[in-house]
Amino acid sequence: WMTGGRFDFDDGGTYCGGWEDGKAHGHGICTGPKGQGEYAGSWSHGFEVAGGYTWPSGNTYQGYWAQGKRHGLGVETKGRWMYRGEWSHGFKGRYGVRQSLSTPARYEGTWSNGLQDGYGVETYGDGGTYQGQWTGGMRHGYGVRQSVPYGMATVIRSPLRTSLAS
Repeated sequence: WMTGGRFDFDDGGTYCGGWEDGKAHGHGICTGPKGQGEYAGSWSHGFEVAGGYTWPSGNTYQGYWAQGKRHGLGVETKGRWMYRGEWSHGFKGRYGVRQSLSTPARYEGTWSNGLQDGYGVETYGDGGTYQGQWTGGMRHGYGVRQSVPYGMATVIRSPLRTSLAS
């Protein structure tokens, strides 16, 4: 049978929620020592299953977990970047999209051990693209790199000219 309550760890962290056989089980919230991050979601025999983690830096992860690591589908927001896709044993895995929250920069494609690997399309901050093969986070093999069309580049520059002229 399951019980619940609050548990204070020796390191200053706390857990509030369901409990079974001395382990977090069911729904609960765990806060790290000195407020070093918080996980809220479902637990199974001491391990996170599905929920959100927020770090003191403001970085977040919402999604699935296995054996204490991100595993399955999830969304990570880290600084000005967001990754939506699959995770494997704590790393970005198989297929996903990483995009900038402030520029057009993004990568959509396959991943391995947290790095672009296989095939993907990267769009750069200036709108240029690379579509092709990747190995260990680097462009490698066959691919096509396209720069921003000249007309688009002039549109980007024209407001700058106007402000300098006035």
